[in-house]
Amino acid sequence: MKKRTPNPYRENVLWILFAIFAGFITEAVIVVIGRTVPLGELVRNIFSYISIGRIIFFEILYLATLLGIYICNRKGIDWLDIIYRKRYLIALIILAVCMIFQINGSSMGCIDSVTGYNSNTGILAGTSRSIRSDEWAVSTPMAFAQEANDYKYFNSNIRGGYNSDMFIVYGQPVRDASIIFRLFHIGYILFGLSIGLSFYWCARFLALFLASFEFLMLITNKKKSLSFIGATMIVFSPTIQWWYATNSLMEMIIAAEVGLVLFDKYLKSDNFKLKTLYMVVMAICVGTFILTFYPAWMIPIAYIFVPFLIWIIIENRKNIKITKKDVLAFLIIGIIFAGLMARILMKSWNTILATLNTVYPGKRIVLEKGSLKVYIGFIVNSLLTILTSIDNPCDMTVMMDLWPVVLILLAIYVLKEKKKDILITMCLVVALILNAYYIFAMPEWLAKITLFSRTWYGRVYQVFGLLNIFMLFRVLSNTEFKFKSKWAIVISAILSIICVLISKYYYPLIITKVIAIVLALAFTLIFYSVLMANQKKKTFFTVIVLFMILIGGLVNPIRSGVSAIEDNTLLKQIEEIDSKEEGMWALIEIGLPEINMPMMVGAKTLNSTSVYPNIDLWSKIDEEHKFEDIYNRYAHIFITLVDNKEETKFELLAPDVIRIFMTYDDIKVLGVNYIVRSAKFEPYDINNEEFKLNELYKDENYVIYKIIY
Repeated sequence: MKKRTPNPYRENVLWILFAIFAGFITEAVIVVIGRTVPLGELVRNIFSYISIGRIIFFEILYLATLLGIYICNRKGIDWLDIIYRKRYLIALIILAVCMIFQINGSSMGCIDSVTGYNSNTGILAGTSRSIRSDEWAVSTPMAFAQEANDYKYFNSNIRGGYNSDMFIVYGQPVRDASIIFRLFHIGYILFGLSIGLSFYWCARFLALFLASFEFLMLITNKKKSLSFIGATMIVFSPTIQWWYATNSLMEMIIAAEVGLVLFDKYLKSDNFKLKTLYMVVMAICVGTFILTFYPAWMIPIAYIFVPFLIWIIIENRKNIKITKKDVLAFLIIGIIFAGLMARILMKSWNTILATLNTVYPGKRIVLEKGSLKVYIGFIVNSLLTILTSIDNPCDMTVMMDLWPVVLILLAIYVLKEKKKDILITMCLVVALILNAYYIFAMPEWLAKITLFSRTWYGRVYQVFGLLNIFMLFRVLSNTEFKFKSKWAIVISAILSIICVLISKYYYPLIITKVIAIVLALAFTLIFYSVLMANQKKKTFFTVIVLFMILIGGLVNPIRSGVSAIEDNTLLKQIEEIDSKEEGMWALIEIGLPEINMPMMVGAKTLNSTSVYPNIDLWSKIDEEHKFEDIYNRYAHIFITLVDNKEETKFELLAPDVIRIFMTYDDIKVLGVNYIVRSAKFEPYDINNEEFKLNELYKDENYVIYKIIY
């Protein structure tokens, strides 16, 4: 049979058609994920939701990229090698462009939606995620509060006007030497709020990708393609994207990866200046990890990276050469590091003690075992961006590790090929420990010894997949086993069907028959691409990268600027009133985000979210400390105003939500000057002799009163 001669023109035309098709598909994904109407209505009126301008942008982007690749190929330029060699410069250019256009991923548009003004300006793609209230209603408003506070270490506009430590627990930008351990906040200090927020969102994304790439290069013997795919799997994983802006998960992983990569370089280097530089950056990484101050993730993350630390020492044991200059440099850096940490501890010691002694989360010990059904969680995680029936997708998230194929490849690697890989051996030991903690209820004494008493099963499982990702790419870089294509298809199909059926059993309302078929086909392709990774590298690259971008790329919206907050009508009114006469603000019978709005413009707020408790404040109206167990916690504080005839009481609505039934006299004792209340309630009697008010502002959503003393 005569062999067909490849037709380059036909291939080029197919690539052009693929690029054009990709532009339309990208717009379709953005429209579906960002929809605010039922899917059926969206399909019926699709043309009213499609953005022609956005389609043109994507078409130009994809076709320009294709043209660039074509020119490079024609001129014999290895464009992939250029990207690799210039990766840090490219990252800086991307970061600069994002900062110029003030790109961020905040869901701050929810503030306008909840407060009823619905301007939601600045959205470019995706949709604001109301479930991420710890970001848009707490963390980002506190960054605004710090801007109004000139980024001081202590802020007296929150927690009832008491000085509040903004660094150690709140994790907010501060104009202080301690920011060396929170480098992603430096954009706020240098460029202000809007550009600083952009730097915070974009720099962390790029840093995590580059850190993961370098770390995977270390454990895959510098396999660039595998490292790129692995870094993509990490940065776009559901856990990372749904927890992107809170609890410093990204900082923990970045610090661990960068620290270990530089530790390896330190042990291999003979250059004293370089070794000193490595030590300085490693010290910053250690400080960054410690000061994330969220043990629930710090503990499992530390367990995950310990095998790699030991492996690096073992691999470099013959290279370790410690000179007198090295010891001197280590002592100097150590003393400076200890001095900085001691300074932070001295400034924040009371805050740390208050946090550790809270009822929640400080003294919480969870000894329950996890749920077996979440072991198939990665299937449902692939749908989280478009699901509307999930109450809390954040708690369902996992690292997208594709563990069924990881287990098969590990079995082949260890049992069939009999690879003596000490790194994989240690990783498997840690995997067994983490799984044992999750599956079996651990006795309290053992939980304390292993430090698992400071975490809980949900947080462990959310990050456990990171270890699986590392093991997957370690195995792919070293294995010599090659699957036959037909067997890879059969195995992938069987695994996919089993996983989808189990998911359907546990989540019958989510995994309908149609979705089950689509998922089975999709994961058959995904599993197949992993099993055939060494034979079909382009397929592996394309399938995994596109899949990860699809499930993680639009978890958070793409937004320009902060006008969604700055233009909020209620916020403007609070700022205007407080600028004329400063006073204490109380938000009555309303919750998030309103309770955190006055502080955003520098107004003192009685019941803003307390990341750590203010015992002195609430003991003014609870002199006998009868309710201290309720308010001694991280808490969103809601207030219901009651007549003086009634009794002051504190009520626990959730582990992190309390309601205070506060009398008129309590309001006066706490020094409140202004009240914000929803306009939907019956208005207060402003002529009440017991509680005189002056109405300053009213619209269809809110009323603002001034208390007349």
